[in-house]
Amino acid sequence: MDFLRLPPVLRCSILQHPSIKQTLLRHVSTTTAPPASVDTTTPPPTLLKLSPSTLNSYTISNPPIPSDLILARSFFTKHHPEILYSSPHFRSLPPSPFPEVTFLGRSNVGKSSLLNALFGRPHSNLARVSKKPGKTRTINAFGIGGSGLTTNPNSKPKSPPRDNNVNPKSSKWKQWGRGGLLVVDMPGYGSGSREEWGGEIMKYLENRKQLRRTYVLVDAEHGLKRSDVELLVHLRKQGIAHQVVLSKVDKILYPDSKFPGPVKVHNGLMKLRERCEEVREELDGAAAEEGVRGRMGDLMCCSSEKSLDEKNKTKRIGIDELRWSILTACGLEKSFDLKRAADVKILEAEPVADKEEKKQFTPI
Repeated sequence: MDFLRLPPVLRCSILQHPSIKQTLLRHVSTTTAPPASVDTTTPPPTLLKLSPSTLNSYTISNPPIPSDLILARSFFTKHHPEILYSSPHFRSLPPSPFPEVTFLGRSNVGKSSLLNALFGRPHSNLARVSKKPGKTRTINAFGIGGSGLTTNPNSKPKSPPRDNNVNPKSSKWKQWGRGGLLVVDMPGYGSGSREEWGGEIMKYLENRKQLRRTYVLVDAEHGLKRSDVELLVHLRKQGIAHQVVLSKVDKILYPDSKFPGPVKVHNGLMKLRERCEEVREELDGAAAEEGVRGRMGDLMCCSSEKSLDEKNKTKRIGIDELRWSILTACGLEKSFDLKRAADVKILEAEPVADKEEKKQFTPI
């Protein structure tokens, strides 16, 4: 029976019947509930954690995975670094067979401290550290990785050289084993240095066949200076492979001496990301004004002073990522000698963690 087709008077009388009325009331009270309140509050943002992709600005290459970083650390710390040659003049540099990377920066940008941390000896004075600007005045090449020195560095030659003016260490690069690379420390430019860039520096950058990449250090706290911009635009004009490295990033990540909590780390990484974007925009703009095409590549960030790893406070911020960048620049990241030189424990990286690291990668 269709209730709605009944005459109105009959429908009204049926609804007024006591038994029908009680049934309808019970049904309404059990089926209709007050509407649930809608939560309009926005969820809290996910806090950034320190990782290669959150610390550095990758636009060309993929961030290294944990096993890459461990492998790079092993390569740089397996053998003691040695100064293989040193000269104030480009014409005196030996024709070594090893790939080279060089580090440039304004005086007192922290270049020597960074190199000591890169070599795994942050408290040593291998690359001479000084508060006085312009301490480095020669082109110094350090042998890294590979088989190391093939002879005892403390052993004396069997017979002295006939010419007393010959430096017995001048051919030390010939004793460095295969599979290694050279890290070249350049004199600083700017205040305290003899010239803005230096004629010998430019000769090396433009003519050295062994050079694979130039790393230009910029103080993360103070940003780019005029001489930095001019040098970087010149490198881009000449087609010289280079990469910007923001040094002293601990000044941004946590300027206090107290170890930061998750929120402070997140805030510091956000500030560092903003600084990376500022550097990128300024350099691309300056290059465009000079009629140079292209955009800035990857930007590395590191600190030679502090760590954000509570389990290993000797692990400096961003140093392993910089080591991996050097290996890839020299084409040694997949070499057989590198994999054989690594200890078995070094290769025990979780493949799941590696996949997660790749998934989380977003260029900034």
